[in-house]
Amino acid sequence: MKTHYQVIVVGAGPSGLATALNLRQQGVDDILVLEKKTFPRYKCCAGYITNKTKTAYEQFGLDIGACHYTLIKDFNIFYQLRGVQTIPNRFLYTNRKIDRVELDHSFFLLAKMRGIAVWEDTYIECHEPDKNQVLLNQERTVTYEYLVFADGTTGFGSRYQPEKRRNIAMQVTFPADRRDAIGIHFGITPKGYAWVSSYQGITNVGLTDVYTPGRDYRAVFANFLDRLELSCDLRELRAAFTPIGTGLPVMDQNVFFVGDAVGACDPLTLSGLRYSLKSGEKCAQSIRTGNPGRYRRYIRTLGIRFKMMTVLQRLFYRKPILWLTFNVGCRYFSGLMAFAFNHFFVNKK
Repeated sequence: MKTHYQVIVVGAGPSGLATALNLRQQGVDDILVLEKKTFPRYKCCAGYITNKTKTAYEQFGLDIGACHYTLIKDFNIFYQLRGVQTIPNRFLYTNRKIDRVELDHSFFLLAKMRGIAVWEDTYIECHEPDKNQVLLNQERTVTYEYLVFADGTTGFGSRYQPEKRRNIAMQVTFPADRRDAIGIHFGITPKGYAWVSSYQGITNVGLTDVYTPGRDYRAVFANFLDRLELSCDLRELRAAFTPIGTGLPVMDQNVFFVGDAVGACDPLTLSGLRYSLKSGEKCAQSIRTGNPGRYRRYIRTLGIRFKMMTVLQRLFYRKPILWLTFNVGCRYFSGLMAFAFNHFFVNKK
């Protein structure tokens, strides 16, 4: 069995596969991707994608229509469970279950078809950076010239990142006889939003918040369902963290971090797919050219943008701002609100 690779990528999500596929397109063939789960695998993430993300996937040759994505008609905006505005949708696509299972699986199959080697059910038990070596489960050891961590906010690579604040996202999906509709709810959590999406007999309910240790988010979620008069099996409730702010992009000149592992996620909207794909592209360019500074500069620029979004997040979720936005803005400036929601909130995904 082969034990040395030019590039090893840890994580077969969007950022990891984007890194591998971009390297392949640029002539780097000696690549191994490690994935701790087996596809198709669940990802706790509402699976909405926008035109920008759709275009990014299509550049790899992935047909979003084949993943059963369709443009939603409109959104209903709620503030403290009261409907305040209906906004015509311009950019957001969804599939039936409103998760990423089918999308991620299709991207995985595309990577395999392009000749990317992926070891599923494989994870790192020990990393020795001075030897360019990783010890894997099942007592396997492999070495590398470049290592890319694309394993999210809590993966093995997170131990090299500084401790930062995080957003929490929770969702549950269940069959329900409800009219097809998308509801975005504000005022449910202190610094986040919630959603209720029903499409073709499946309902997805989720919420986000800036994570506060000690807060009983399961109870918050259950209360939200009760107020909606919805019932489901909360044993199916799933949760995950998303980063707030960027972290270390490169370590020791040959260990890179992409996607959520580096913090490539908008802290206000929790939009990460497009940034994950882009970070994989920029990382691949740096590896191919042997220029880690190029990737550092990209993440530095991204970090400045996300710092601005963090400031906006803190301002937006102040109670007086929320009250003005949804009681005055939606009532008297509905056209402006629709434009801002479509172009600023939605199309950043």
